[in-house]
Amino acid sequence: MAAPAPIPPDTALAPALDEVLAACAALAPRLAGLQAHADPVVQRQCLQGLSPALHAVLLALARLEAEGALPARAEGSGDALTGLADRAELDAAGAALGRQYPDTPLMVLAADVDHLRHVNDAWSPAVGDAVLQAVAGVLRAQSRPQDVLARADGSLFVVALGGPVSTTRALLVAERLRAAIEGHAWDGVQAGLRVTASIGVAARAPGESLDEALARAGAALQECKRAGRNQVRARA
Repeated sequence: MAAPAPIPPDTALAPALDEVLAACAALAPRLAGLQAHADPVVQRQCLQGLSPALHAVLLALARLEAEGALPARAEGSGDALTGLADRAELDAAGAALGRQYPDTPLMVLAADVDHLRHVNDAWSPAVGDAVLQAVAGVLRAQSRPQDVLARADGSLFVVALGGPVSTTRALLVAERLRAAIEGHAWDGVQAGLRVTASIGVAARAPGESLDEALARAGAALQECKRAGRNQVRARA
């Protein structure tokens, strides 16, 4: 029987498909390196290094899925400063998570760097940018591959947990992120620098938009700020 004729590629999806293929290509040698080691300690170290590459693959897949059902949008390249998703990519990935878990609440964390303006004024905007890059690195190191990480605006980061978890569990995750940011080696960025973050947590109900959940997470974040910052709160 003759082989089926190849299906011509959908040109509207080509950029997103290319992104998925590129992300998979970057992941492949890391997986090969993991398989080449028999030492469990080395394997754990390799697994820790997989998180950014896995996150890139999952984000690219979410964008491909979203663009398959929506009109083509302007190409995004993520957040140029931190390498995390930008707002458009967050929306696409959030929509994909909603379709994957249509009947289950999903948790959203909104994390804001405390007093970033003071950092810019006391040192320089370049130090402020380095702080944002370091916070992004902490979030990557502390998050799971299936979680969606984004820099939404200025000093505001969003973590959309990639699967159903309870509010109690999400609060524990948020507290771990807060502690990791506070405990980061900030002297390596600037001598005498100390950085903290406030984090708001909210559940995204089935069928609810990401914006609605983020609004509640943002309200919880404002409660943190009014109460002195460097803390975690949830809003139902």
